[in-house]
This record gives sequence, C-alpha cells and structure tokens, in this order.
Amino acid sequence: MKERKFIANSVSKLLVTEYLRSATESAGFGGLEMKRTPFGTNITLYANKPGLVIGRHGGKVQEITETLEKRYKVESPQIEVKEINEPDLNPQVVSKKIALSLEKGWSYRKAGNTSLRRVTESGTRGVMIRISGKISGERGRTQKFSFGSIKYSGERARAGMENGFSIAKMKLGVIGVSVRMLRNDYKLPDEIVADIRPQVQAVSEVQENGAKSETATTNE
Repeated sequence: MKERKFIANSVSKLLVTEYLRSATESAGFGGLEMKRTPFGTNITLYANKPGLVIGRHGGKVQEITETLEKRYKVESPQIEVKEINEPDLNPQVVSKKIALSLEKGWSYRKAGNTSLRRVTESGTRGVMIRISGKISGERGRTQKFSFGSIKYSGERARAGMENGFSIAKMKLGVIGVSVRMLRNDYKLPDEIVADIRPQVQAVSEVQENGAKSETATTNE
C-alpha cells in the first residue's frame, strides 16, 4: 500500500511539473518545489519573468490553480511565484536557451560553447551540458561540454547537483539538451575551511605584550 502511494505521488508530481513547464514556457520556467501541508499543497514556481506567470490581476495564476485542482486533483494548491535571480545559474533556463538557439539554426558547438562560457562567467562551481540527437547528420550522437566539478553518484549527486532538460524540435527529429550544475551553496565533504582567527589573535597578543615589555625595559 505504501509503495503504491509513493508511486502515485511521484507520478502526480511529474504530471504537475510537465503541465507547469508547458503553461509557463514563455515566462522562462526554472523549476518548482512542491510541499504537502495540513492546509493544502504549497507550490513554489521559479520563473525568469514572473509577471507572465501571474498575469493581469492574477488571472493567469488563478487559471493554473484551478487546472491543478480540477484536472490533476491537487489538494488546495497555493502557488507562489519567485523570480530567478541568476538565470545563467539555473540549469532549466540554460537548457531552454540552448534548445531555442538550436531551433534558430545555431550549430550545436556554438550553442554549447556560448552557454558554457556564459555559465562559467556567472560563477558556477561545475556544469555539464549534454546535447543528444541528430546534431551533425543522420546518425544520432552526444556531445558534452563541461567545466569544474561534476558529481555522478551518491549523496553528492542527489543533493548537490541540479538538473534541467529541454527539447529542440528540428527537421531531422528532436534534440535533447540536458544541463547539470553543482549548487554553489552545497558543501562537499572534502571542502575544509580552517578558522585561524584565534591563533592570529593569540600571536598578536604575544607580540603586543613583547613590545610592551621591551618599552618598559628601555624606560628603566
């Protein structure tokens, strides 16, 4: 029974995510957080242009709320829209930009390298861009663009990495764009920061006391 409920919740969250992604695509969908509370379901929606999600007099967000409640059976949805402070550090926004660039006719190398440079200049600790599909001919292949530290497995990959995925619709077929980034606020186990302030203060006090002693000796 617990397993079925867990699977049902996961499927429901996936359907809600796909719906919100398509409904707020023009606003620059940047991901969401879903939390169930005794009073309903709190949904925090991140967007590059929050005004397009809210709509005039809140009409758009009210329409989305009603759809979630009626079609997707979300209990008392309460949507909060937040603006993305740094779009180039949001993997979902970056993947969508790359997909749009490919649809405009950019080569996959230009789109990948340009996005990689923009992300690294924004101060990321690690990023990997994967472009997969018929990117250079009739045969499908994958091209990677990476920088910095990337975690592939374990707790560091689950908690420290953020993922984004978008699709570019091309004449030869769809091209998948996957972006993974290492969160700047995530502390890795091998990162050690030593606090040397007490030692510096102690050395300063010793030097100060020594200087006072020399001064007193000279005066005598």
